[in-house]
Amino acid sequence: MKHIRINLETTQTNHKSSVPLDVSYWEKLWDTYTTDFASIEIHCWKEENVHIQELSPIAAQLEDQGLVKSFTITLNNENRNYLRNHSIDENGGLKWFTVFFYKEGIQIIEIGQYGSEIAYFGIDKNEAEEFQRLFAQVKHAEYFEEHVM
Repeated sequence: MKHIRINLETTQTNHKSSVPLDVSYWEKLWDTYTTDFASIEIHCWKEENVHIQELSPIAAQLEDQGLVKSFTITLNNENRNYLRNHSIDENGGLKWFTVFFYKEGIQIIEIGQYGSEIAYFGIDKNEAEEFQRLFAQVKHAEYFEEHVM
């Protein structure tokens, strides 16, 4: 599947080994690219208790995967607004280790490493170039014509 992978410039914090220097893309990503997405899956490390407690009330499904807690959240207006506006960690990056956006049951966007690694699937080269413009401090970006699993 055609896709772009973007790695942002990162730093370290006391609580995270890799976070992006700039997460200013987050709100624009929600406003521009996720308006018709049905759900989101969020992964937190099991020791991130504050974030786990924060997500639990809005999760449609919670799964314990050993070291990781996985939350599936339906993107209704209330949840979409909350996640758009309350996802940035005061210690840097996104609050959650990995975020997956789904449309019609298919993963379209993956954001890892607290917001510093982004992949957008199913787009052509022109769409990929436009998507990349969201990000201020790109360390590396690569477009793939095919994705072999």
